[in-house]
Amino acid sequence: MISVHREYCLSGDKNLHAHVEVYPTGTLDVDIVELHEHHTTEFNNIKYEHNGADIALTGKEGAVTWQVILKERDARELSHLIADANEEYEILMRDLG
Repeated sequence: MISVHREYCLSGDKNLHAHVEVYPTGTLDVDIVELHEHHTTEFNNIKYEHNGADIALTGKEGAVTWQVILKERDARELSHLIADANEEYEILMRDLG
């Protein structure tokens, strides 16, 4: 199981970038590089909301809710990466069982 890394420009602010890591164990890490912010959430706590031409990605970390705004194509790619990670994890668990 290997985590997948991506770099995305945050929509609406061309100077902010998010480093995203998708773990097959069901966790998503988001680092907003320029702000030195780190967010983590489980896949089942992720919500996608259309925000005009963009998509708001919301995660929950304990009692704290955080949000980043991504371009639609980046949010779609991330959604596919998460689905692939879920599938990879399920296959591994099935093979181990």
